[in-house]
Amino acid sequence: MTQPKFLSNPSAEEMPRSADVVIIGGGPAGTAALWAIERFAPGTRTVLIEKSDQLGAGSSLASLENFRTCWPALCLARQLARSVEVFHNADEYLGEGAAEAIAIKQQGYLFVAFNEQQAAGLKSDVQRLHEIGLPHIEYLEGTKVAARFGWVGEKVIAVKYDPTAGWLDSNALIYRYAASTRSAQILLGIADVQICVENGRVVGVQTPQGKIATDKVLIAAGASSKAIGRTAGVELPILLRPRQSFTTGWRHEMFPPDAPMIISAAPHPHVRPEARDGAIFAWEYNWQNKYAGAEYGTNSQHDAITEPLYPVQRLKDPRFPSITLALLARQFGHKDGTGFADPRYLRGISHNIGYYVYRDENAAYRLDAEGNKQPYDSERAIIDAVPDVGGLYMSVAHVGHGIMSSPAAGEIAASRLLGLPLPDPIFEQFGLAANWVEYDEGVL
Repeated sequence: MTQPKFLSNPSAEEMPRSADVVIIGGGPAGTAALWAIERFAPGTRTVLIEKSDQLGAGSSLASLENFRTCWPALCLARQLARSVEVFHNADEYLGEGAAEAIAIKQQGYLFVAFNEQQAAGLKSDVQRLHEIGLPHIEYLEGTKVAARFGWVGEKVIAVKYDPTAGWLDSNALIYRYAASTRSAQILLGIADVQICVENGRVVGVQTPQGKIATDKVLIAAGASSKAIGRTAGVELPILLRPRQSFTTGWRHEMFPPDAPMIISAAPHPHVRPEARDGAIFAWEYNWQNKYAGAEYGTNSQHDAITEPLYPVQRLKDPRFPSITLALLARQFGHKDGTGFADPRYLRGISHNIGYYVYRDENAAYRLDAEGNKQPYDSERAIIDAVPDVGGLYMSVAHVGHGIMSSPAAGEIAASRLLGLPLPDPIFEQFGLAANWVEYDEGVL
C-alpha cells in the first residue's frame, strides 16, 4: 500500500520504521535535497522531518524571495547559474505547472552608485563578473542610466545591472520540491528529533513517536541545526544573525511596478516592488541585542549569537522600518513627504524576522603571513559530510540566499549523500575544508 506523502503530527502507528535517507528540516535546503535525491536515484526511500506544521516555516518567512547570478566567487556564480536555470525551466525540473506556481518575475537587480568611488567599485565588479563567464551583467553610467532607469533620480551616477535576476514565490517552490518526489514521506509537527549514533556511525533518528532506522541523515534545519548536531555528539561550525524585512502596501509613484530589485550603496539597504502597489525592504545592518547576547551568548569574532532565541520575534527592532526608509531617503535625496520619505510607507506594514546562518570562525578564515587565522564573513554554505560520524551530512549556513541557491544546493547535498561525483568540481568549495575562497567576502 502506498504511504501518504504528508503526515501531520503522526501517531506511532503511522510513523515509518526505516528509510534510506532521513532529512531533518523542511525549508528550501531540506526540500531541495529531497527533490535532488529523487532525480539522481529514483526510488530512494526518503523521510523528511519538519518541526513545524508546515514547510518553509523558518527564515524563509522573512526572505525577499530573490535570486541573482552576479556573484564574484566562482563557486557561488556557478551554483546560482545552475539554480536560475532550474527556475527558468521549472516545468521541466519540477513538474508541469511549476512555472505558473512559482510565478517568477525576472525584473533584474540594480546596484546603484552615488559617487565616483562607488561607481569605480561597480565597474570593477562587472569586470570581474565578465572574467568568470557572466557577460550579461552590465555597467551603465551617465546618460545610459538616465535613459533606462531615469526613475532612480539624478543622484544615481552609475549602476551594475543583472537582467537575469528576479524573485519568485518561495513557498510554492518549497512545496513543488516536495510534490515532485515519489518515494518520500514528509512528517510535520515533529518537535523533538535526536540522531542515534553507534560505534561512530548513524543508525537512526529518534522521535517522540518512535525510531526511524537509517544509516544516512542530512541536517538541514537552519538555526536549529547546531542543536540537532549535538544529539549526534558534534558541534556544527555555524553562528546566527537575526535579519529583518518589512512589506508595505504602498509604493511611491516614481518607483514603477516593473522596476528591478534596488541594492543601494553602503550600507546597502535594498528594496523591490511587491504585489500590485507595495514594496518589500531589507537591510543587513550590524545586529546588536544586549538581552539576547547575555542570555544566549555572543561570538567574539562576529556580530552574531551562538544559540537561537525563540520566538525570534522577540528580537525585532521596532525602529527598523523607519531607519531603513530614512537611510534610503537620504541616499536618494528624497525630501520630507516624497519618495522613500513619504510617511505612507509606514502605514500597515508587515515586519518580519528570521535567522540567517553563517559559517563561524572555525569554518571561514584566511591565514595571515604569520599563520594566524583571520575570520571573515563567508557567503558560502557548508554542504558536506560531518566529520567523525559516518553517514551524517549537513546542508547549513546558507546565509541569506538559501532560496535562490536551493536547486544547486540540493544537488550538491544529494551527490554527497549518494556517493556521486559533484555536479561541478568547483562545488568542493562548499565543503567544510574550504576555509577561504577568493572573492567570498565583501560581496556587496
